Amino acid sequence: MTTFEMRFVALRCKDTIAPTGTIAQGVGAKQINSLGEVYENQYGTTTQERVYGTVAENQAGRGPCYLHTQGISREQGEDLLKAYLNMAPSQTLKWIESGREPNEQDVEIEGTEPYIVGGHTASGYWVDEKRRTTLKGLYAAGDVAGGCPQKYVTGALAEGEIAAKAILEDLAERQAEEAFPEAEFAEKAEREYEACFSREKSFFTTEQLEEAMQKVMDAYAGGIGAGYRYNEKQLGMADEKIRGIQEMAEHLSAEDMDDLLHIYELKERLVVCRSVIAHLKARKETRWQGFSQNMDYPDRSEDWNKYVNSVWQEGEIRIVIREMGDIPDRTKGAGRV
Repeated sequence: MTTFEMRFVALRCKDTIAPTGTIAQGVGAKQINSLGEVYENQYGTTTQERVYGTVAENQAGRGPCYLHTQGISREQGEDLLKAYLNMAPSQTLKWIESGREPNEQDVEIEGTEPYIVGGHTASGYWVDEKRRTTLKGLYAAGDVAGGCPQKYVTGALAEGEIAAKAILEDLAERQAEEAFPEAEFAEKAEREYEACFSREKSFFTTEQLEEAMQKVMDAYAGGIGAGYRYNEKQLGMADEKIRGIQEMAEHLSAEDMDDLLHIYELKERLVVCRSVIAHLKARKETRWQGFSQNMDYPDRSEDWNKYVNSVWQEGEIRIVIREMGDIPDRTKGAGRV
C-alpha cells in the first residue's frame, strides 16, 4: 500500500457536512472567527490550510468559525439555496428551518473526520503505469490506486480502461504459466467462516468493536477529537489497542451470512487502521498540516520527498520507503526496503 499517511479532511458546513466551496467561491464568502475577524489570509487558502486555520482558531478560543455570508445580496442567497438543494439538501433545509436565508446569517464551519481512501486522498495500492499492484493478478484503478490525489470520475474511468487492457495482456501471458493456487485460499476461507458459525455467541458484538476502533483512532491517531494531531507515543498506544481489538474480533460469532459479512468488514478495517498508524509513524515530518500534524515533527522536511509504502507480511506491517520516481519490481513482489 502507499501514502496512507496522507489523509483528507474536508472543510464542511457544521452538522450538515455540506461542501463549503460553493459558498467560498460562489459568493466570495470569507472565513471569520467568533470575533468577526477574517483569519483565512493568516493561515492560507489551500484546502488543508483552510482546515488548519479553522482548527487553530477554535483551539485558541476564537471559535466557532464561519463563512461570512451575512450581508450578501438576496439574489446570491437564493442562488445558494437552489445550489445546495441540488447537491446537499440538508443544508438548504437547515436554512429554511432556521427561518433565515443565507444572506441573513453566517454559516458555521468545521473539519470532518479524516478520510482514508477516496478521490481526494493519495492512499491506495502501489501500482505501476498499467495499474498492476505488487500482487500478481491484482489491479487497482480510481479511488484505490495510490500515489495520486484528486482521483475523480473521469480519471477513474481512464485508469479502469488502462487496467482492463493490462489484464487482457497479462491473461494471454498467464495461459502458459502454472495455475494460481486458488483452491488453497478457498479452503482457508471455508475453514474461517465455518469457525464463525460454530462458535458460541460472542461477548462483544461487531458494532461494539467497531465503535471501540473508531474511538481509538480518534483519540490516539489524530482524529477530529484530537484536532488531527498525534505523536509517536500516541501512535504506539493506538497500534497496541487496535491489536487488542483484532484479537477480540477473532472470537466473534455469526448467525447468518450478514453477520459474517460484518465480521470480515471489521477485520479489514482493523488492518487499514494499523496501516494508517504505521504510515503516520513512518513519516518523520508534517507535510499536510491541516490533515494531520505530527507533533514530534511539526515542520515539513525536504528529506521526506519520498513515498511511504507498507506490506502486510505474516500478520505484521513492514514499511517500505521509496524514492520519487521509483516503480515496483514485479519480479520481487514488495520491492526495495
